[in-house]
Amino acid sequence: MLCSHAYASLWMPPVLRMEGSSSVIEKNTDDGLQEVEEVSDVNVLTPIAGMVFNSEKEVFEFYNRYALQKGFGLTKRSTKNGDDGQLKYYSLACAKVGKYVSKAKNSYNPRPSMKTACKAKINVSVSSERKFTITRVYLDHNHQLSPGKSRFFKRNKNKDSSVKRKREENEQTEVPLCKNSHFIVEAGGYENLPVTGRDCRNYIAKAGQIRLGTGDAEALRNYFCRMQKRNCNFFYLIDMDGEGRLRNVFWADARSRAAYESFADVISFDTTYLTNKYDLPLTLFVGINHHGQTMLFGCGLLSNEDTETYIWLFSSWLECMGGRYPNAIVTDQCKAIQVAIERVFPCSQHRLCLWHIMRKLPEKLGGLSHYKAIKRTLKSVVYESIEVAEFEESWSRMIEEHNLDKNEWLNSLFTDRQQWVPVYVKSTFWAGMSTTQRSEGLNAFFDGYVGPKTSLKQFVEQYDNALKSKVEKETKADFASFHSSIPLITGCHFEKQFQEAYTNDTFKLFQDELRSMLFCNLVHLEDDGPISKFQVTDILRGKDGKPKRQVIYNVFVNEIDHELKCSCHLFEFKGILCRHVAKVLLEKNVAEVPPQCILMRWRKDVKRRYTLIENCYDDFGNNEQKLRYNTLCSHFHKAAEIGAQSSEKYVFLMKSVDEMIDKLISDINV
Repeated sequence: MLCSHAYASLWMPPVLRMEGSSSVIEKNTDDGLQEVEEVSDVNVLTPIAGMVFNSEKEVFEFYNRYALQKGFGLTKRSTKNGDDGQLKYYSLACAKVGKYVSKAKNSYNPRPSMKTACKAKINVSVSSERKFTITRVYLDHNHQLSPGKSRFFKRNKNKDSSVKRKREENEQTEVPLCKNSHFIVEAGGYENLPVTGRDCRNYIAKAGQIRLGTGDAEALRNYFCRMQKRNCNFFYLIDMDGEGRLRNVFWADARSRAAYESFADVISFDTTYLTNKYDLPLTLFVGINHHGQTMLFGCGLLSNEDTETYIWLFSSWLECMGGRYPNAIVTDQCKAIQVAIERVFPCSQHRLCLWHIMRKLPEKLGGLSHYKAIKRTLKSVVYESIEVAEFEESWSRMIEEHNLDKNEWLNSLFTDRQQWVPVYVKSTFWAGMSTTQRSEGLNAFFDGYVGPKTSLKQFVEQYDNALKSKVEKETKADFASFHSSIPLITGCHFEKQFQEAYTNDTFKLFQDELRSMLFCNLVHLEDDGPISKFQVTDILRGKDGKPKRQVIYNVFVNEIDHELKCSCHLFEFKGILCRHVAKVLLEKNVAEVPPQCILMRWRKDVKRRYTLIENCYDDFGNNEQKLRYNTLCSHFHKAAEIGAQSSEKYVFLMKSVDEMIDKLISDINV
């Protein structure tokens, strides 16, 4: 067995790096993380009253550079024209100016808003000589600023000329592009690309079938060496047989390892690519971040699907994660995996993926004469049982009515019922990882990058692009939660608590519970000292929105220990306060929920360590020449656009470039 991983790094002095109109200080920390601190750039001036400009464009470009550095967006406000129709006065304000007024027809589901009534702005007056003077300046914002995410503001999404040109070249040469094209990387990476993924998809052609490739072993070795050069915390293990032949491989990059520290509560072990339509024998360790998005915690390539192989893989992953067990783990229904988990993760709660089990119904029961009736009954028993006794009674009745007592698969499911039936597992936290949508999301982690007949060499080439797209998606969600908020739908203060604390995606889930309170009826049963007991009748509805049945839940409120509990166990299962508890809080006129009801893992204001690891998946870290080349190309494209505007600019630029080329060739004064 070969092993290569590192747990320490040499200290390096801070390095000042200039990036456009801003500068940052990079620091290599003891654990291999790259910390980034923003530094004020002397080239970007702070606006002050009395500054004079020659055009409206100059004013905007000046203030926009300042806004980019500080981390806020711009909008034009309070425009006033004179009697002659000429512009006399206007303001450039922070994009969060004003108050939100919903114009949506469906107020039941309002759109996010960025408005915070921010007062930051500059006032500009225009003289009769067409001079633009800043008359008043308001610099203070009533919200946090995020310089690192300025590119997501609407006015900063202009596509760079080098990106446009690369896209045009790809179209002309009919280069097949994957879901997130290579030209994104060549433009300097996501963090330097002034467009979002949705913008890019408008320019990217659909990829065709990926052909089989050769050189898999060499590609894998080169990838591991490249990743360790970028960050010494990259981890991999290679398992060889007695004759020196490759059997199994496991790896996890530095960012994935650091992310596990924040989201070690629930992981899913996904073998989709090992068992489905893909030839690639790939297994994934996947988790859920604070937006409910999937995160990768490691990959494995396996030569076999027996217990011994899974024990090796799980042990390798556990070593990679510093011996920290996951609180809970979700897997497919596989005896070899179950045995391996019992040995390697004895302290973890193990659950079988409900979606994987239910999708096997046609395969396991499709040949039975009353298959449709059995399927309908089985789904009702699994999804609609509220109590354990109710499930077991309904299951026994189903087995008896359809003469299924000798069906081995159903018998095995009943034996393992505590590991997959919702009524048994709802008291454990699973971050909501049980729905069909979530399962499909996990299985599709590399969709768009891995297809039928994908070779290992091709997968390695696409691996970085796939993970970069995940990082970009999370960055966009962070930006949305940081700079916009979902409008409140009730007048209760505790809704605002969750709005201010949780990410937008998580807050939407809580608002879904608030909407469902409309179908709940409350009865106060009794008070036993500090403990109050309530009974909430919930009218459950089907997919068509029509009432399906009534279910009674019990809610307990302990005012001394500040505990809120409901028999539906939604909070224990998903970390979201349920509608039954919310109904009681409204009845008791509670202003704020206890701190323990707001989980840290869903908060948007937590600084998580893994976000400090920058450019983990970029190829430029080990290819300085390529980085310099692409940076120069970006600047030259911009210069060419300006130089082509007039003959004078063209002549000046050509002369300057020719002089620079002569100096570079002769190495004079360079």
